[in-house]
Parts: sequence; C-alpha cells; structure tokens
Amino acid sequence: MGYYYPDYESSEKTQFTRLGHPGKYISSYQYTGGQVDFTGSNYGYGSIIIKTVGGATASLSDGGQIPLGDLTTGTIYDLSIRQISGGSASVIYVFKKQTGF
Repeated sequence: MGYYYPDYESSEKTQFTRLGHPGKYISSYQYTGGQVDFTGSNYGYGSIIIKTVGGATASLSDGGQIPLGDLTTGTIYDLSIRQISGGSASVIYVFKKQTGF
C-alpha cells in the first residue's frame, strides 16, 4: 500500500476551499448594539435571526428601514442588509450566505 503525498498547492488549501461549503450559511456576526455597516469587509451578510431586539433597526441595501422589533424572534429572515443600528441590549445574529443559494 502506497502513501499519499498531496502536492503543495492542495495542502495549503482548506477542505472548504477545495470542496466547497456544505451548508447554506458560511459565517455569522453577533450584533449587540451600536451601528454596524454590512459593506466593505462585512459585505455579504444579510440573513438575520433575532434573539432580543432592544430597539434595533435594519437599513436595506436599496433603501428602506425595518424596525426589527416588528419581526418575530427565532425566525430567519433573508434580507439584503446595509446596516443595523440603534439596538442597545440587542442580540441579533446576521449570517453570510454562500453564493449559489
């Protein structure tokens, strides 16, 4: 039985890079207050689930705002979020979806 020696290029990549991400969401951000912009290095986050809202508002990428207290806690909402702000004592999870979903 022979030994497998991966080449340098494949050994430097993670399984996720080589094979893809198995789930729908690939990263999460926990919002707990203040203002967070989901542009630049935070681009791509959009789906949210609310644990506690604390008065937070989500601004959408092409305009409009949603008071997050109007949404049901524990439900995932697929939104195109530009910013979350104004939520002291909030716990909101924002997820980044992998492309193709």
